Amino acid sequence: MKRTFVALLAVGGLLAACNAQQPPVGAAPVTPAAASAVAGPTSSPAKLAAVTQMLETRFKGAPVKGLRNSVFPNMFEAMVGDDIIYFDDSLNHFIVGNLIETASMTNKTEERTAELNAIDIKLLPLADAIKVVHGKGERVMYVFTDVDCPFCTRLEQTLQTMDNVTVYNFMFPIDSLHPQATQKQKVIWCAKDRVAAWQNASLRGAHVVGGDASCVNPVDATKVLGQKLGVRATPSFFLADGRMVAGSLPKDQLESRLNAAQAKMASK
Repeated sequence: MKRTFVALLAVGGLLAACNAQQPPVGAAPVTPAAASAVAGPTSSPAKLAAVTQMLETRFKGAPVKGLRNSVFPNMFEAMVGDDIIYFDDSLNHFIVGNLIETASMTNKTEERTAELNAIDIKLLPLADAIKVVHGKGERVMYVFTDVDCPFCTRLEQTLQTMDNVTVYNFMFPIDSLHPQATQKQKVIWCAKDRVAAWQNASLRGAHVVGGDASCVNPVDATKVLGQKLGVRATPSFFLADGRMVAGSLPKDQLESRLNAAQAKMASK
C-alpha cells in the first residue's frame, strides 16, 4: 500500500525534483485570501486564538499560520513552521503527512501548503531572470532552476512542446548537489545571448566554452531570494496566482495548472 501512495505522489510531480532540503532563510508573504480560507465549520475567534497559543507554546514559538477546522470532525489543521499538521483541540495527538482527497486523488496537504505560501508575484525581480516566450506567452510561470539538475532539463524539454507561455528562469543552483552549477549559471548570464546559452546548456548540455563569469550577475542574490521564498528543490516554479509548485510535471498537469492560475487571475 505504501508503494502505491509513493507512486501516486511521484506521478503528481512531488518527487521529480533535485532536492537539497535547504533550510529556510525567511518566510514567504501570505496572501489575505490564503490566510482566511476555511475548510469546514468555523470555530469562534476566541477558540482559534486559544488553539494558536497552545500551538505556539507546544512548538516553542515556531510560526503558526492558516489555522482552521479540519475536514476531520473535532480536529484542526495548521501550518507550523514548514509543515501542515492535523490535531485534536487538546493537542494530545497530531498527524504530519499528506491528506489525499479520494474522489480526485488530490493531495490536499500540498494544495494547502501552496496556498499558504503563495507569494506576491509583483515582488519578483524579473530583470534578474532569463525570459523565454513560447507562442503568445499569455500564461506565465516563474521557474527557479539549476542547469545541472536533470529534472530541470525534463521541465525545459516539456516547455519546448508547449505554446502560449512566458517563462522567467531564475538561476538557482543547488551547490550541495551540483558544485559547478553556480559558475555555469554565471557564465550563462554573462553570455551575449542568454536565452541561447541557457537553452543550449539546459537542453543539450552544451555550455559556453571559456565563458566569462565576471559580469555583474544576480545568481548569488537569486539563491538568497529563492530560500526566502521557500524554494527547497529544483525545478520549483510560481504560477500567476503566486502558488509554488515543486518538481517537473507532465505536460497535461502543467497545462492544467497554468490554465487554472490564468483563469483565477482573470476572474479577479
